[in-house]
Amino acid sequence: MNLTEAGWVVRQGQAVWRTSANRAEIAGDLMVAIHSDGRSLVQFTKPPLPFVTAQKFTNGWYAQFFAQKRTYSGRGAPPDRILWLHLPDGLIGRHSTTNWFFTRAADGWHFESLTTNETLDGFLATTRLPATHRVRPGETLNRVARWYGVPVDGIRAVNAGPDPNWFRAGKDIALPPPAGAQ
Repeated sequence: MNLTEAGWVVRQGQAVWRTSANRAEIAGDLMVAIHSDGRSLVQFTKPPLPFVTAQKFTNGWYAQFFAQKRTYSGRGAPPDRILWLHLPDGLIGRHSTTNWFFTRAADGWHFESLTTNETLDGFLATTRLPATHRVRPGETLNRVARWYGVPVDGIRAVNAGPDPNWFRAGKDIALPPPAGAQ
């Protein structure tokens, strides 16, 4: 995947992964890239070692677990058992099933599989995003902010006037520089 191509939003930070309630935690660096067409890339590393790489394509998915020397892939929607393939949807508030729990806190977020009790707690900062966004019919300001991982007030600060003047379907709105955390 070429993350420099238009349409990618890249977030980087740290996370703590627990594969089940009775297993030890693993802390590491996390990178999540989400494309507007539905593709995504997630990498979890504990430098200098990679632990997990998960990719979702428009027509399939791929996940590699380096420590276990295992690779999984398939066509269509990703399986519910692989947390890493569902994290991008959790971050933007779009879950494909009810098997996932995502919540935000002042100091980060928590993502959990309700079937396996696998958890991921983390903090991400948006490091790259486009300068503008074209508002789609039915979108809300909160949804756009969640998609890009920026605060609603940050979007308001770079667009002049009251929300109804600039937040309308078909209109291009400015996005703030990627300095905010989500």
